[in-house]
Amino acid sequence: MTKPKSSGCRSARGSEAAARRPVTRRSLLRGLLAAGALAAGLSGAASAVAGEPILVVSRKRVLNETVQAQALSSAEASQTAALQGEIDRLKDALTAEEQEIARLRTTLDRESFEQRVAEFDRRVRRERRETQERAATMQTAFRDERVKLVEALGPVLDAVRMAHGASVILNSDVVLAADPGLDVTDEVIARFNATVPLPVIPRVPPASAAAGDR
Repeated sequence: MTKPKSSGCRSARGSEAAARRPVTRRSLLRGLLAAGALAAGLSGAASAVAGEPILVVSRKRVLNETVQAQALSSAEASQTAALQGEIDRLKDALTAEEQEIARLRTTLDRESFEQRVAEFDRRVRRERRETQERAATMQTAFRDERVKLVEALGPVLDAVRMAHGASVILNSDVVLAADPGLDVTDEVIARFNATVPLPVIPRVPPASAAAGDR
């Protein structure tokens, strides 16, 4: 009885047959072109990196450590504390007035007492509204000044990039790893400090005469 030929034998013979197939001019040319394209791509990439270095900078550090950014942050903290102090004093004054009105319940007639309560309620709502508006105005002003600092960063980065003959500057805050020698954050901070004007420091809007009327 003749034993059936195994699939392994057929596969081996197929491989041998494929190996014996003549290499055509077309297939050889295709292989050479593919290899040439790969080599050219690698060579081009290496030339670009070697000729135009890539730099990294910490955007977060620049927008926090420059003289301009620190002046803005310090002023905002100071004015926020001042506004909060005004709010606390106003709260104490309103609390004292509310307690005084409560004591008048037994001495005033009903109509007079209700009128006093209504006036107090209007004042509380007015004070609350104005305080919220002042805080929002201050926050918007400081935010606008920060936007100006961000806009000023672009030309500074471009100047540093051109000074180094670099093709691109990456944000090191989102780069997983980089050669420390590529980091130009300190240089960018120094150039920013030297070339960008100090920000205009916003001021807490004063309370209106109506709000200050006790």
